[in-house]
Amino acid sequence: MANLSGLFDSFDNLDQISVENIALWLKSAPNLIQLENYLVNKILYPQTLPMSQSDMKIDLAILREALRVNGPKPQQRENNSLLGGNPFLNITLRKILIPQRFLTFVPDLNTITWVFIDALLLNRRREDFFWDLWTVVLTDDVDEIVGSILLPQFNKASGIMELNVSNKNYKIRPGSLTVIPCPKDRCEIAYKFIQGKILGKEENTVEIYGGRLGLMIDGRSQ
Repeated sequence: MANLSGLFDSFDNLDQISVENIALWLKSAPNLIQLENYLVNKILYPQTLPMSQSDMKIDLAILREALRVNGPKPQQRENNSLLGGNPFLNITLRKILIPQRFLTFVPDLNTITWVFIDALLLNRRREDFFWDLWTVVLTDDVDEIVGSILLPQFNKASGIMELNVSNKNYKIRPGSLTVIPCPKDRCEIAYKFIQGKILGKEENTVEIYGGRLGLMIDGRSQ
């Protein structure tokens, strides 16, 4: 396969990715033949940029599937060190690792982070209550912590998470995707649940990492 020099040059197995799985990430997917041709062109000419919003959505769908396929495997965890054994997800330290250079191709930090959440955390087996809190790191010569991710555990569809961040109140509901500013390096959050919990508790105050991303809360079923 041709050497990649673009958004996907961290992946050497794009030709093994199923177009059917790519289509699952798209609300209005093109037919599979068109999608396969797009993927082939992306492999052969990775330096090409998306020409439309539709092309960008396909690029992000390919990225989601590439990250999912290349996420941590059980054997990597067994031989794990604090470095984590995977360039995108450190399960031991609960970190999502986003290469800084990805922002050259997807400049919206929120968007690229949701892509990583979809690919690496959504529907992954929850190992313990620490799974509810992740730190987001941009990796480069010098790494930068840019924020945190919360994964609330709702018991019922009628559940509510009442959250206070920087003296502002928010209500988080099941199925929601929320971004809350938290520009400081650290910020204190207080939460209280009706039909749910996070970090093993229905009510608590904790300190989390902040930054230019802030706090992202994924209320989808985990």
